[in-house]
Amino acid sequence: MKVLILNRRDIKNPAGGGAEVYTHEVAKGFLRHGYGVDIFSSRFTGGAEKEQIDGIPYIRKGNELTVHFRGFAYALRHRKEYALMIDEFNGMGFFGFLLPKSAILIHQMYREFWLKELGRAGYLPYFIEPLLLKLYRGMPAVTVSNSTKEDLESLGFEDVKIIMNALYTEPLPQVPEKEKEPTIIFLGRLRSTKRPEDAIEIFRIIKKALPSARLWIAGKGPDEGKLRQMASGLDGITFFGFVTDEKKLELLARAHVLVVPSVREGFGINVIEAAGRGTPAVGYNVHGLRDSIKDGVTGYLADGPEDAAKKILDLFGNEKLYHQLASNCLEYAKGFNWERRADEFVNWGEGILNQRNDWGKADA
Repeated sequence: MKVLILNRRDIKNPAGGGAEVYTHEVAKGFLRHGYGVDIFSSRFTGGAEKEQIDGIPYIRKGNELTVHFRGFAYALRHRKEYALMIDEFNGMGFFGFLLPKSAILIHQMYREFWLKELGRAGYLPYFIEPLLLKLYRGMPAVTVSNSTKEDLESLGFEDVKIIMNALYTEPLPQVPEKEKEPTIIFLGRLRSTKRPEDAIEIFRIIKKALPSARLWIAGKGPDEGKLRQMASGLDGITFFGFVTDEKKLELLARAHVLVVPSVREGFGINVIEAAGRGTPAVGYNVHGLRDSIKDGVTGYLADGPEDAAKKILDLFGNEKLYHQLASNCLEYAKGFNWERRADEFVNWGEGILNQRNDWGKADA
């Protein structure tokens, strides 16, 4: 039997992120269990229309808007080939509620994203997104956090499964040696929804109390120029730009604290990546981060820059507390394994197939 996954972007898309990694790992899981699997996504500059990655066929058509219509048309035209079609909803889906044999995968609702990125123009998608999602509420759904599960249930979804993100690498066996100076790291795309400007503001407050503190900013994005201007009057800020996975893990291991001031997250995979390097996270108390950060155990949830700065300073000022949280992080990260997560996803998919076993008979 074959599975089709419809997603706006794919793992090679320069604008891709955690959702695309999740999709690819899930697809690998289906392959491992003997299923055929195709991923349909948008084209990007330099991306081939068809390509195999880790044995998974990728089909790319349309841009990030038209891909939804092209994907729907493809799924409808090839519906007899697939036992299961997974509509990955990222602000907009592939109209899976009109497709047979379909289920929905959603990492997060975009709600605040629309307003943060589009200003007043964001009110239109802000109100349209939940209306679109309500059309899917009779379908099986999978998501990555309890926060999004609650969002979906508030819209009338009754069949929602949580299957979280995971890590490529095993957690370190012990807390590594950290930088000599107190070092904070921001890791993520430099765009308004990640609020990197708040990371600089948090650092500005910390710097007044702890002049030796440093801030590392790892990532690229449209706000980089503005952020460099903001940072020009502050000593101790380093911009690393885009970093490879190897460099990312090195920086996370050497830093003392990850700061995550996002508007919202699906789960916050950078939080568990940091945890695997023995690095606690201080993030805003928002959707996703309140799932990935265990408040007071693997880091802290904060209500704005002042509160975040205070909690980071408290960690820097209490060596025993810091090492306890760092050790907790390593233990916590042991629970995040991609093969195990992908197996969970396949089991979820098989459960749907078993409930609707006439699908397989019809397509056999």
